[in-house]
Amino acid sequence: MLLLSCIFFRVLLLLIVETTGTSFDVDYNGLEKIAGTEHFFQYNYTVDKLSELSFEISGNIRQLVPLDDDYEVSMILSRADLAGTDPPLYETMMSLQKPVCKFMNTIYRKYFYDELKDVSNFPHFETCPLLPTDYWIRGYTFEGQDYSMVLREGRFKLEWSLIKDDEIVAGCVIKSMVTKMATAE
Repeated sequence: MLLLSCIFFRVLLLLIVETTGTSFDVDYNGLEKIAGTEHFFQYNYTVDKLSELSFEISGNIRQLVPLDDDYEVSMILSRADLAGTDPPLYETMMSLQKPVCKFMNTIYRKYFYDELKDVSNFPHFETCPLLPTDYWIRGYTFEGQDYSMVLREGRFKLEWSLIKDDEIVAGCVIKSMVTKMATAE
């Protein structure tokens, strides 16, 4: 789940696009576990906001069961307007579902492995099955300044699920809010 927090910030800022000339503030609103997650993962983590677009993540994950292509990773990124209904009406921006090993060798390999390999003991992208073990990450700093020109205001939700036999067995929902700070002149 800690890996998912790291991935959340990268996915959020890679996929939301609007106009240039605006400063933004990103607020992390937490992670909610999906029922059943405790049978697959135990974790603790911290997310420290360093600036409007910078976060530092540290923590530990204990994986309790082997994960292979009998499981699939599902990821859905959604957005809702800031001013809207309560609860917010989210619109899906991106959705993907891949077997664990394929996810590791594609999405994780291309977008996350190089960035995380020096600050964690997360597995190599060719590792599969993923055997039960303890993982850690220390001082992973996400710098969102490079993405500030492509941000879009709104409420964002990233739903991660671990699926087996077409049933969600574990996962989490990560929420964040992006607000405009000021218009550049």
